[in-house]
Amino acid sequence: MIHGFKLIEEEYIKDVDSNIKIFEHEQSGARLMAMENDDNNKVFGIGFRTPPDNSTGVAHILEHSVLNGSRKFKTREPFMDLLKSSLQTFLNAMTFSDKTIYPVASRNNKDFHNLMDVYLDAVFFPRVKTKKEIFLQEGWHYEINSKEEDINYKGVVYNEMKGAYSSPDAIMYYEFAKGLFPDSIYGNESGGNPYNIPELSYEEFIDFYNKYYHPVNSYIFLYGKMDLEEQLKFINDEYLSNFNKIELDSSIKIQKEFEKPRKIEVEYSIASDEDPKNKDILIYGVRSGKKSNILEAYTNEILRSVLFSNDGSPLKLALLKEGIGEDIDDPSTDGLELGLGITAINTSKEKVEDFTKMIEEELKKIIDKGIDKEQLEAALNRMEYNLRENGNFPTKGIIYFISSLDTWLYDEDPTIQFKYEDVLKELRENIKTDYYEKFVETNILNNNNKVIISLEASPGLNAKKDVEVAKKLKEYKESLSEEELNNLIEENKALGEFQNREDTQEEKDTIPSLKLSDIDSNVLEIPSIEEKKDNYTILYHPLFTGKINYIDLVFDLEFIKEEEIKYLALLCDLLTMVDTKNYPYTDLDTRIFLDTGGINVTASTIYNFRKEGGYFKKLMVSSKATVDKTEKMFNLIEEIIFNSKFDNIKRIKEILQIIKLKFESDIVENGHQYGINLTNSYYSQQGKYNENLNGITYYDFIVDLEKNLEEKFDSLQEELKSISGKVFNSNNMIFNITTDEEEKDKVIHLSENLISKLSKEELEKHDLVFNLEKKNEGIMTSSNVNYVIKSYNLKEIGYEYKGSHVVLSNILSSSYLYNNIRAQGGAYGTGMGVNNSGNIFFYSYRDPNIKNTIDVYNKTGEFLRNLELDNTELTQFIIGSVTKFDPPATNPTKGKVALTMYISGQTSDDLRKNLEEALNTNLDELKEFAKDIDYAMEKNYMATIGNTEQIKENKELFGEIRQLKK
Repeated sequence: MIHGFKLIEEEYIKDVDSNIKIFEHEQSGARLMAMENDDNNKVFGIGFRTPPDNSTGVAHILEHSVLNGSRKFKTREPFMDLLKSSLQTFLNAMTFSDKTIYPVASRNNKDFHNLMDVYLDAVFFPRVKTKKEIFLQEGWHYEINSKEEDINYKGVVYNEMKGAYSSPDAIMYYEFAKGLFPDSIYGNESGGNPYNIPELSYEEFIDFYNKYYHPVNSYIFLYGKMDLEEQLKFINDEYLSNFNKIELDSSIKIQKEFEKPRKIEVEYSIASDEDPKNKDILIYGVRSGKKSNILEAYTNEILRSVLFSNDGSPLKLALLKEGIGEDIDDPSTDGLELGLGITAINTSKEKVEDFTKMIEEELKKIIDKGIDKEQLEAALNRMEYNLRENGNFPTKGIIYFISSLDTWLYDEDPTIQFKYEDVLKELRENIKTDYYEKFVETNILNNNNKVIISLEASPGLNAKKDVEVAKKLKEYKESLSEEELNNLIEENKALGEFQNREDTQEEKDTIPSLKLSDIDSNVLEIPSIEEKKDNYTILYHPLFTGKINYIDLVFDLEFIKEEEIKYLALLCDLLTMVDTKNYPYTDLDTRIFLDTGGINVTASTIYNFRKEGGYFKKLMVSSKATVDKTEKMFNLIEEIIFNSKFDNIKRIKEILQIIKLKFESDIVENGHQYGINLTNSYYSQQGKYNENLNGITYYDFIVDLEKNLEEKFDSLQEELKSISGKVFNSNNMIFNITTDEEEKDKVIHLSENLISKLSKEELEKHDLVFNLEKKNEGIMTSSNVNYVIKSYNLKEIGYEYKGSHVVLSNILSSSYLYNNIRAQGGAYGTGMGVNNSGNIFFYSYRDPNIKNTIDVYNKTGEFLRNLELDNTELTQFIIGSVTKFDPPATNPTKGKVALTMYISGQTSDDLRKNLEEALNTNLDELKEFAKDIDYAMEKNYMATIGNTEQIKENKELFGEIRQLKK
């Protein structure tokens, strides 16, 4: 027994290089797993099984709310206080379909202890149990401040989910899960359906907390290099010793078997004036095993890739060939049972019978003829890379925590996920047998646990629902007595006072803090060795990569003309997706993942640190391969860059449709990034180039090209061949290598054949000068919420980037903007930044407002001039900014970062100077920046992407208004 914890099991697992200990806390019943290893990026996490009984989002709202003050930590939002002032390398909370988790990470021992303390106090002793205002802010409330006003719904989670449900992808995944699990918790939306969230009462919310947030229902996780006994003592003494084991049923019921496949028809919303023709979505899905059975889970992942998602997938090919959908997707579900599906996007519900028949005919053929062995091998290789690299995520312990719950949550061995070598071996052996064919026959084709869903596009459906909501709220207001209405107004007044109230010094003192003496003043230092060879440069980073070679071929694009940029972007999208001389595109994807971990072609710009307003234009071919397959990797890159063919109009049409749909989904999901790009293009040469390369301007180009492909096809081929012939040129090329030291010379030797074939033609350079125009666009989408952007470049008034501006961004993002736009305004997110190029930008994310948000941006300078911080408060903001100069990174990522720094001219000395500036930030310096912010806001360069009706209502703010989908 160690401080109340009974050791159940101990095992060293080679696959994750960790000694794993499983404990049970005898008094409280809490489970705990510790992964001991030499990683100094330590992780703590606690999770709870939180099965939702409905779609009110109670688990999601709880996830937000428990982090808003607790027994020991008495400020209004300790989570934000930590975000401002911690050396954290990860700090978040997440709601899944059946669990809620609270993970944190830090490389600093004292900081790690502080984070763990705050999170444990938050989940076990949250203030929301007695402070209803937290629920009203984070979940939902009736918003009304005077008797004359209309009542509206407002709340952070409410607006977050309004944004999520603006995306056809989100609706598709929800309906897919609901269709497969109609009688199970997985048929509910744990995040909350925005039209159900207002059904949740505060009392039901507290009941849910009381039921599930007990140690007996918890899963505690520790990872990294630490004194384990010290951590166990702290967890026991401070927290678990306060609880006794209770009987608690949080078990998850299995969905009962279907007697026959289910057919479902539902509607989903598109923009009010969007043509619904061929905008329907069809889904074919099955329940195909349990996540806790790792063999079944991995088999599902392999078959999902082979049958549904790869370009060579037989079902995908068959559906696209017959014109059933412009793109094919492969949804899956999260939870105890696995849901596997294939989706046709942008089609007609009238084709549902053909869709179903074609899928099942293809499945029969696959079972009879057998699945292509190389496709299975390629899918398995792809999975293996992901497992070994942990998705290239820098804080590995977070991934391990989430992975462990794939079995642990369902009362199975949590270490199974870390013993993948034997399972991979078994799956590889199974390729020689009929294992996969039998799995398809039993779990997909002949499975009655099947659903066929038709999602019909309905123009303005959400707008109609919102009218109904407004009507319901009007009737609700009319039903209130004078006293009830006054009470509601008072409740909003109390909420406003709660949100505007400054924490007292006594409350602030409860938040654990670091001193500057507690931190290591490090900057990111990456070993780089430069070698000049012929007409190009080799840049090498000797870092441990586990016998995987990571390479980047970086080509100079100074020859590019303005009219060529969009074709350059399209070339990047087409390469690896079209036929080559020796491979049809249906086989190319398989070949890539048989021999490599993927091949990516991207174009981008990199700011020039040594030239005012300058930037570098580059195209990068990136790949990775194990030592034994590196030669094949270079052969494949050669095949792709020299032998790709652009003569198949049908295939080009399919790719254009795929690009278009991905843009439309991403713009609704991540509109703030596109809005920042858009506003930058109004005043910045580099911003204009980027907008043509990957912004809404490029999307417009794709839409037009797809509509008029037949008449433009000949000229398109010529443009692509011309640019391709110029791009792959070794003059000024950089060959970037990240690998183990003993592999470097082999990699260079194996690259020589490819590099010798690159063009050496001297190309004329073009100093691009764009005509810039202030458009201030309102881009209307089907979204229920908005992304509101203001930005400008400060170089024209002599701006010089300083490390103190990282501290400034921290202060404004986590206090002023957070309080006014998120806490009070109800937006899901907000922030600001200023970078080396001089661009300053403000953004909001899933925001119910437009004008109010812009007003907040415009008053930032005023806030800054009046800012008062004592030395302790300023020090905390400084500490919270330090990790920006030495972020956690995997070794492959470090190789990329070093490459970018090399091209840009930025050095570790620059970072060190900026860190020193950040550490020496003073209040007067910050206040001095207020005039620069005023200048940028007065220039009034802005854009909004979002709700059609709201953009129209605020039309005076915009120079141009248009629909995203023309």
